[in-house]
Amino acid sequence: MIKRCSILAGLAAIAFLANPLVAHAGKSNASEFNELNCGWPLSLSPEGPANFQGPDDAARYYIMPFDTTQYRAMTLRGTYPHLRYFAIAAYEVVDTGSGGYTFEVGDPLYDAEIVPDQGVNPFVPPGGVPGTYTVEIAYADGTGSSANASSVSEEGSPNTIRVTADLVWIVLRAYVPDADASLTGQSLMGGVPLPIITATSYSGDDTQLVTCSPINKWSDLMALGRHLFPPEVNLTVDEGTPSSDRLWFGSPKEPPPNLWPNPDGKYLMMLPGREYQTGRVIVIHGKAPGFPDTFNGSPVWVPSKGFRRVDMRYWAVCNMNLVSPPSVVACSTDLTTRRQGHYYTIVIS
Repeated sequence: MIKRCSILAGLAAIAFLANPLVAHAGKSNASEFNELNCGWPLSLSPEGPANFQGPDDAARYYIMPFDTTQYRAMTLRGTYPHLRYFAIAAYEVVDTGSGGYTFEVGDPLYDAEIVPDQGVNPFVPPGGVPGTYTVEIAYADGTGSSANASSVSEEGSPNTIRVTADLVWIVLRAYVPDADASLTGQSLMGGVPLPIITATSYSGDDTQLVTCSPINKWSDLMALGRHLFPPEVNLTVDEGTPSSDRLWFGSPKEPPPNLWPNPDGKYLMMLPGREYQTGRVIVIHGKAPGFPDTFNGSPVWVPSKGFRRVDMRYWAVCNMNLVSPPSVVACSTDLTTRRQGHYYTIVIS
């Protein structure tokens, strides 16, 4: 559905982090990353100190830590946004048994899968005025059953994501908001506010969290960076000099867990090596897949001008810095890449 290609000394090398993460002092809990105990305290983006873990130019990642030792469920209530793609996933922090931890993702929900409370889901034909939705992330016991009856979703609801870890990261991905002249924070979320989060305790008490303002408190953001990329992790990789002028993209067998892999996305990576970069250029030439022109109001199932069908929701070629924590330098997205017919050429120097 979504494809990203990474180039130069970038995301390709991060594949070497696929082993369980090195532990740092103390066991992390949600309070380390959300000092104000508000909703959506963290966001990854290409700007400023939030630029780590490889955020795409055309995407924002909104993050909520979920401590299942304190709450049995977190419920998200929102309005379908005017976006190219959005999804809600829960990443569980799992003890490896050797003093370290890794991340696992269950069954995430992407936009077309989320059943509306009322109105319509605009990501499903024939579309229409966006309605509202409710998604619940609920703690389950070892058998996969909810610890208590849900206050929102019935057992087996398609809008419920069940988790079993003590610490869970709820991630909302938002790709390519529609054109919006307001240039407000809501424009990054497709013209709607972030979903309201309600935390439910094991006694059944509900607490509606105020959406964080401002977002990315410095101490919270730095704690997240250390959690995902502990200081002990060494990102240094030297591929040496390529044997020819032809370089190749490849897909890692197992995406690094601390990059929170997205089942809807595929990542092709290329690491040409330090020796190749000096005094040379890299030319990438390819045929663009068909994608929807949602930026100008088209639905996700209608191809943009010049294409016969929608092959992918989104694609981009990005250049990453291989420095911990890794950051994005720039991306050429399907919106910004100039084409001749269906073909594009991108030059990196």
